[in-house]
Amino acid sequence: MIGYTMVGVRDMKKSAAFYDKVLGTMGAHRMMEYEKFILWNDSADKPSFSICLPHDGNQATVGNGSMIAFPVANAQEVHKVYDRAIENGATDEGEPGMRDGGYYIGYFRDPDGNKLAAYFYDGDEHL
Repeated sequence: MIGYTMVGVRDMKKSAAFYDKVLGTMGAHRMMEYEKFILWNDSADKPSFSICLPHDGNQATVGNGSMIAFPVANAQEVHKVYDRAIENGATDEGEPGMRDGGYYIGYFRDPDGNKLAAYFYDGDEHL
């Protein structure tokens, strides 16, 4: 249902380097790149993630209550993604751990303040 997600950033070069490292931890790489837009993916048949400089020319802002969560293969991968994000300038929004509903998840904000998470869920009773 979702083709791609996008967050606005203030500095394409700095943000691209951050996401190359964090998304690279999950096996994603740049699939599309333009001056004001970069898209990462790990498979053509899965949703993509992208960053952009806002089209209207105004400064990028963070959506209050917005978050993008990346599924990973296991709890160890949650730690790898979370740790890589923190090492590269992200701020903690909730260390990796088990949450209600059986989700193992770690929350962080990218250098522009966008809220992200890496999670592992081993069940489908809530779907």
